Amino acid sequence: MPVVLGQVVSRTGDNPGGQDNERGARLAVDELNAAGGLLGQPVELVVADDRTSPAHAVTAFAELLRAPVAGVVGTSFSNASLAIIPVAEDARVPYVSTGAADSQVDPVRPYAFMTPPTASAVAEQLLRYCRAHGLSRVALIGDENSVFARAGLGKHVDLAPGHGVEWTHVERFPMAAREFAALFERVRDSGAQAVMAWATGPPAVELVRQRPRDLPLLMSHGNSDRRFLDVAGPAAEGVVAAASLGVVARDLPASPVRDAAVALADAFEARHGYAPSLYAVDGYSAVKLLAAAVAEAGSADPRRVRDALETVEVLTPQGEYRYTATDHHGLTARHVAVTVVDGGRFVPTPWCRDELAATGKPREDPK
Repeated sequence: MPVVLGQVVSRTGDNPGGQDNERGARLAVDELNAAGGLLGQPVELVVADDRTSPAHAVTAFAELLRAPVAGVVGTSFSNASLAIIPVAEDARVPYVSTGAADSQVDPVRPYAFMTPPTASAVAEQLLRYCRAHGLSRVALIGDENSVFARAGLGKHVDLAPGHGVEWTHVERFPMAAREFAALFERVRDSGAQAVMAWATGPPAVELVRQRPRDLPLLMSHGNSDRRFLDVAGPAAEGVVAAASLGVVARDLPASPVRDAAVALADAFEARHGYAPSLYAVDGYSAVKLLAAAVAEAGSADPRRVRDALETVEVLTPQGEYRYTATDHHGLTARHVAVTVVDGGRFVPTPWCRDELAATGKPREDPK
């Protein structure tokens, strides 16, 4: 019998990362099978579409439970993952989300894990960037409908005083918003030196297109995706954005993380013709984490896989994960790259390059 892993993914709807999320996971499964599979058996990935909807996500997860599965790679849509997690807890099936909202793992739930840097880790790194560049008066804006964006906004508000950043203007807008001229006028009137934005999809693209070119724009990691760059076009040049380390693989200093990231980038580009996005890296890393737990447990039993997830150390293109009984996110602010869009791609800012070069790898924060 094959070892079956499930994946809830946005094949339809407005989640920009669904396709890459699945492609990353399938690449990891193919690599596992090329190396002999797990427990002497082939690995099978069973996928269900959440339609970028929390209600459909719960139905999709229920479909996967009939497989049965050793564990599930979760959707990158945090709203949907938060709907699934109580069901995963009841079913006692490990769920490794690729969504980034902190509330998935804070407080810790036994069967819920995540792969992307949390909103708090991203906020911490972006605020460190602001402090290093003398950006002490910043406007904070974001999507009010997304749990991911709300988490990011909230963490920025909480953490800003420790970095000497004052929010001159805070504004939330609906996911359907497309006109931002008036918002940017309010930002300018506030005396802001820069704008910090948490939004994805069409609103993020329009923010980039309509921004004043003399006002620096910083964005969350939710847009580190080629589709964002393709749609935004030249308007995205100069935008500063957070990203996972895997997105800037070839720009990392020599380290085991760089080796893993470049290996993924080479394989993904050979198969699909473009560099892996954050979503692809997350899908890939989630499969690697579940596979390591299955191998450690010596079993595809979901409860034993869950226990093993809290003990394994897994090197991925995102960094080295070390889940524990009190930490189900595994990464820190030091695993967040601060990039700038240059020539139609995300490249580390000079500040980020200096940070990474200081030790040749992401520095570890104390737990």
